[in-house]
Amino acid sequence: MTPPQSLRSIETPTAKRDRALSGDLPRISIAQGFAATIALISLVCILTTSNASLQVLAISISGISAFATRSLPEATIALVIFLAFLAIGAAPQDVIFSGFATSGFWLLVGGLVIGAAITSSGLGTQIARRLFAYTGCSYIRAVWVLSLGGLVLGALVPSAIPRVIVMMPITLALTGTMGLLPGSRGHTGLLMTGAMMTLVPTYAFLTANLPTIIELGTIDILYGERFTYGAYFIQNAPINAVRFAVLLMLLLTYGRTVVSTNSEQEGTELTEPLTSGQVRLSWLLILAIFFWATDTWHGIAPAWITLAAALVLLLPSAGIFSPQAMKTEIDFSIAFLIAAVFCISAVITDIGLGAKIAKFIVPALALGQGNSFWDFTAVTAFSTVLSHLTIAPATPVVLAPLVGSMSDATGWSINAVAMAHNVGFSTTALPYQSPPLLIGIAIARIPVGALTRLCLVSALVTSVVGIPLTWAWWVWIGFI
Repeated sequence: MTPPQSLRSIETPTAKRDRALSGDLPRISIAQGFAATIALISLVCILTTSNASLQVLAISISGISAFATRSLPEATIALVIFLAFLAIGAAPQDVIFSGFATSGFWLLVGGLVIGAAITSSGLGTQIARRLFAYTGCSYIRAVWVLSLGGLVLGALVPSAIPRVIVMMPITLALTGTMGLLPGSRGHTGLLMTGAMMTLVPTYAFLTANLPTIIELGTIDILYGERFTYGAYFIQNAPINAVRFAVLLMLLLTYGRTVVSTNSEQEGTELTEPLTSGQVRLSWLLILAIFFWATDTWHGIAPAWITLAAALVLLLPSAGIFSPQAMKTEIDFSIAFLIAAVFCISAVITDIGLGAKIAKFIVPALALGQGNSFWDFTAVTAFSTVLSHLTIAPATPVVLAPLVGSMSDATGWSINAVAMAHNVGFSTTALPYQSPPLLIGIAIARIPVGALTRLCLVSALVTSVVGIPLTWAWWVWIGFI
C-alpha cells in the first residue's frame, strides 16, 4: 500500500545522511545564501579594518542575519559570535559572557524547565482539553480564545517571558487535541497566535513588558518623570488596538481553510481527572503566577521566581521528571542563542557603538521643523531600527539618555518622547528582537520562516495604520 503524502515527505536522519554521502546535497535556500553573503562581507570587513566599532558592527549584523535565517543551529551561531568577539578583543570577557549572568538568561532556563514540565506531565493536554470545550475543532474560535487569553495574562503577569512559558505548552497541546498535524497551517497558525498575542498587543499595559519597565524606570531616574498606569493605557491604546486587530486578521486568514482531523470528537467529553502530579504542578503554576503578578509588592524578580519553580520541578520527590531529564527531556540550546543576543547588546553598549549611532542619526532626523507628524514618525522609526540592532530590552539603555535632547528639539514633554520611543521598540519586525518570541520558538518549535513573515507584515501594516492614528490621538488629547 502506498503511504500517504504526509508520511512519504518525512525524511529520516539516516536518509539525510545517505543522501548527503551520495552527493545529493540539500539545496541552499535564499535565506541561507543571504546569511552566507553577509557573513563573507563581515569577514572581509573584520580583516581589512582596525576600527573596533566597524568590526563589532560586522560581527553583530552577521550574527543577527544568521539568527534571523536559522542558517545554522542556535548553539553553533552563538559560539561563533562569542569566539569572534574574543578574537578581536572587542570587550572584556566578563562583558562578552555577561549574557549568562543576566536575569533574562536564567528566566529562559527556568522557563524551559516549566514548559517541559507542563508538556511531559500531561497538564498542557488537560488544560487544552478543557479549552477544547470552547473552541471545538474550529480554528477561528481557537484563535479568539488564545488571543483573549494572551491579553488577560498581559494584564496579570508583568513580564512576557513567563506568559509565553505558560501559554506555549498549552497551545501546543490544544493543536494536538484539535487534531492539527505539526507543520500544517492550522498548527503553525495557532502556535504563532499563542506567542504573538501574548506579547505584542500587551504593550497597552504599563507593567506587561520588560523594555517599557526599563525605559520608564530610567526616565524616572534621569529626569524625575513618572508615569501612571491609566495615563499610559490611554496614550498607548490606539496603537495596540491596531496591533491586536491586524494580528487577529492575519492569523484568522492564515488558517481560514484549516480542516481538523479530529472533528469527530467535537462536542464529546475529552476531560479526565487530574493526576496527583498534575495537581501539584497546577498549584505550583498558580503560586508562580501570583508571585509574577505581585512582583512590585515583594520585589522578587520574575527570573528568580521562575528558577525557584524549576528547581522544585526537578526534585525527584516532585514526580514530574525522570532523573535523566536534564539530558533527555529539556533542550537548552536556545539558551545559548539568547546569551549571544545579550552578548551583542552588551558589547555594542560597552564600546559605545549605540551612542555613536544615535549621535550620528539623531541630528539627521530633522526634528523640530514645525511638523509634529514627522517628529513622531522619525522618533518611533529610530527606536524601531535601534531595537533591531540590539534587542528590545537593551534599547532603552541607549534611548533614555537621548530623551532630553529630543524633547528640546521637538518641544514635547519628556513623557511624550518616552512614549514615542515605546511605540517604536514595541514594534517587532523580526523575531530575534524579542526574547519572548525566541522562547516561544524554543518551547513549541514555531517555524521561524512563518513567524518572521507574520512579524514583518504585521509591523508594516501596524506602522502604516497605527502611527498616523496614534499621532492624531495624541494631538487630540493634547499630549503633543
